[in-house]
Amino acid sequence: MFGKMPDDPFFENMDPVQRAWMFFSWAEDYGDDFKLLENQGYLIGSFINPEAVKKILGTGAEKHMSTDEEFEKTSQAVFDNLKKEEQQKPSRRKKHRKIQ
Repeated sequence: MFGKMPDDPFFENMDPVQRAWMFFSWAEDYGDDFKLLENQGYLIGSFINPEAVKKILGTGAEKHMSTDEEFEKTSQAVFDNLKKEEQQKPSRRKKHRKIQ
């Protein structure tokens, strides 16, 4: 499909469902690229005028602020999960040969 022109007979004889799927996949990829550029613009703009970026994104009054208690609970859950994963992971020690 790469290297083919849009008027290539391959595309004209293609199954309509497959053609629609390819189009929507292309449109989604294009949308992802656009969203990335948009977010980069917000990031760069936030250094110059952070209040304007907050206004554009609609953040501010409805922003959720976590309490210290919520933060501690979440942090403890993350640390507990990491410890649990470390205990379940088998220890892999490399055997060293002694050179005589």
